[in-house]
Amino acid sequence: MKPAIVFVTRTGHCRKLAESAVSLAGGRAWEIGDRENRRGFIGFIRSGRQSTFNMATPIEDPNADLRDIDTLIIITPVWAGKLAPPVRTWLRAHLEEIRGKRILIVASNSGGSTVRLQQSFEKEFLAIDGLLSVPIQLSEEQKLNRLEEFLGIRQGHAQGS
Repeated sequence: MKPAIVFVTRTGHCRKLAESAVSLAGGRAWEIGDRENRRGFIGFIRSGRQSTFNMATPIEDPNADLRDIDTLIIITPVWAGKLAPPVRTWLRAHLEEIRGKRILIVASNSGGSTVRLQQSFEKEFLAIDGLLSVPIQLSEEQKLNRLEEFLGIRQGHAQGS
């Protein structure tokens, strides 16, 4: 079965990762539309505050079809060590639909730890089956190699190899 991929992006990094994930794993990607103004210094501070305090924010739900998938790949920027608020909002709306599915997270970040992201995700939502940190400083080739290795291992595991 091919995975579903959901993502949000502010700068385009996560969109590129989603496109790469589709080419590597198949499936389809859906972009969660962020309706919050995140431009400039005020937008940066607002985003960090919303992430720190686990706030929901207005989104445009892409209405991803999750019925016939066994794996959900969530591609998110890491803001203040946690999920981007639009992803959190989407997850809250679709928690029952994703329960029982394999959950993989691809975290686009500046190279810091993703422990806080994993802990907050598992506390609020579900246990995850894999987490990949993809620092934005890496070259496109390095990002692709990391993603390929991560998805290859997970797909092999899912198929029992």
